[in-house]
Amino acid sequence: MTSLPRLLLPFCTGFALAPLPVAFAESTPPPLKTEHFDHDPGWEGFNNHLAPKKSATVKQDFGYSPTHFAGRAPGEMGGAIQRATQPASYAATLAPAKSLESKLSASGTFVISGVQGGGGVFFGFFNAHQPGGSGRPIGSLGMDFDFEAKGGRLALRMITDGNKSCGTFITPYLPGKFRPTPLKLDGTRYHWTLEYDPQGAGGNGRFTFTIGSDTHKTEEYGPLPEASEKEARARFPFTTTFTVDVPPELRKEGATFDRFGMCNTTKSGGTAKMFFDDLQFNGQAEDFSKDPGWTGAGNRVTYEDREQAGAHDFGYLPTQLAGGAPGEIGGLMWRSPYAYYADRVGPLSLHDRLEARGRVVLAVGAPDSGMLLGWFNSAVKKTDDHDPLGGRNFIGVTIGGPTRIGHYFLPICGTVAGGRAVPKSGPVLKQGQVYDWSLVFDPVTNDGHGQLRVTLGSESAILDLRPGQKPEDVVFDRFGLFGIGTGGGQVKIYLDDLSYSAARP
Repeated sequence: MTSLPRLLLPFCTGFALAPLPVAFAESTPPPLKTEHFDHDPGWEGFNNHLAPKKSATVKQDFGYSPTHFAGRAPGEMGGAIQRATQPASYAATLAPAKSLESKLSASGTFVISGVQGGGGVFFGFFNAHQPGGSGRPIGSLGMDFDFEAKGGRLALRMITDGNKSCGTFITPYLPGKFRPTPLKLDGTRYHWTLEYDPQGAGGNGRFTFTIGSDTHKTEEYGPLPEASEKEARARFPFTTTFTVDVPPELRKEGATFDRFGMCNTTKSGGTAKMFFDDLQFNGQAEDFSKDPGWTGAGNRVTYEDREQAGAHDFGYLPTQLAGGAPGEIGGLMWRSPYAYYADRVGPLSLHDRLEARGRVVLAVGAPDSGMLLGWFNSAVKKTDDHDPLGGRNFIGVTIGGPTRIGHYFLPICGTVAGGRAVPKSGPVLKQGQVYDWSLVFDPVTNDGHGQLRVTLGSESAILDLRPGQKPEDVVFDRFGLFGIGTGGGQVKIYLDDLSYSAARP
């Protein structure tokens, strides 16, 4: 079975029922059913509307402060900033807005004085218009802080207007192996610089970052495996200068920055108390000796956050985000727990020609998020904590991908007997853009093994099934959208004007 990134491994949901006679299935394609969702279609939902397991009160309290933690004299910016779905920020307005064609520079100091639970903060250049729930700010260049009870991590990232990213970890990070939190929460003062040169890296752009501290110059991790020791030496505090070349495709996509300052990362979480001072950005200096009158948005509020991990809220909606007349399906989806909203179809099998088409818009796509759309069997509803994708058959589209890409729109097929298959690359959904899409599974092409073609706008991706991936006993009885996986962020996605292979005459 091909090894694939976890986010791209949604599995097929199936059940071993007696298949239709192969000759009948292959010679008589099932009819298409069309739904415009001008009224509630009465589709079946499972776990698709879940209340949060516990209420979460968000209290944002940051901005200008007369205190003296991070700088040389009284006056600074910061306070208590909580990771939450709703964006919150305090920043200087950049007029005119900057882009990846602009030369950018910034420097300053920061102090972390405490953390309650897992917190997340961004500081740097960003765009004021954020959808909420996207995790890191879209259209941004700067420092991403991630906190645990004993300390903090830091990464430097540039995220385009299309939510593709590049960057580097400043503190050590080996996924699943070595993820220390060396940034101190005891008031240690750090100083930093950030430079972006649009002519660097052969004209693609390059950003350079430095970080240091007068008191934090070394870190004792104890005995480490060779790979972890190498990672530690390549990151702060042992290494203090970092350079990232912007990939050509990200430079072409671009990013727009109309703010410079701090904002929360938009996924429900904890609170960090941070302060910044002695700032310089694009030739301007701010020491906060007095209130600079920067723009605050949601930075002094208290409210209940209901968009917590696992609290699905999707199904029929009277909205029209995907275009057309009012009425569509979709909403808020997480990778787990297993949930679906789907029409009763079939019985259908992998010996049927299967087709679907419609319109789709991805309103929010956070890092490490994803969902699926297609045909599956409703009988299998339990998941295995060790392999949540196991024991299922499915064919359709997977929406997700690595953070540096955004959200692929790819064909996928998985069977209990034949394993999973999905292309490594293909069309990518840009947040907020409405697309026409289509899907066709031809069971007789590719030497009879079957082929799946998915089209998004003007781009397509093809999946040729391997021998053995079209078992006789796979039966599908539902068509719709579902989420299955572990961890990750949220997706807000909407679909309309669907046509899909459904019940036989």
